Amino acid sequence: MKVFTRKLIDKTFEIGILIKAFFGLFEVLGGVLFSFSKDIITNNFIIYLAQQEIVSDANDKDIIANYLVKTAQGLSQDSRIFAIAYLFFHGAINIFLAMSLAKGRVRMYPAIMGFLDVFIIYQAYKYFHTQSLSILLLTLFDVFFVIIIWLEYKKRKKGNGV
Repeated sequence: MKVFTRKLIDKTFEIGILIKAFFGLFEVLGGVLFSFSKDIITNNFIIYLAQQEIVSDANDKDIIANYLVKTAQGLSQDSRIFAIAYLFFHGAINIFLAMSLAKGRVRMYPAIMGFLDVFIIYQAYKYFHTQSLSILLLTLFDVFFVIIIWLEYKKRKKGNGV
């Protein structure tokens, strides 16, 4: 059973690295694209996508589509700048962290967990002010990933004598 658990943690660690890198890449690209787009283009695109769902739902109860429309219409310039900076920096750091983890740099694991902890604290703060489901899910994933990194760190530290 212990071997199965170890293999499960190892696979989860590898998949977590891929997810972090994948989402990091899309966050950076999203931040860059969002910075070059005009508010009208961004808002109209989000509204267009969401309205397709609203129109197809006769009862107009598509919660996600309605949420996207309200969010797009309510973006201030400060919110837009914050979103661009957060997407770009969070994505860039996630790519760096994923690359460091993939290369097995055991000495970097505590720093990586520290970076993630800072994001977790900030995301928890943001969640309590916005009650955003996406922020909550991101925070829970980061907490889970920190636990997996910690378990992998303990294993590698013990195995490498670091």
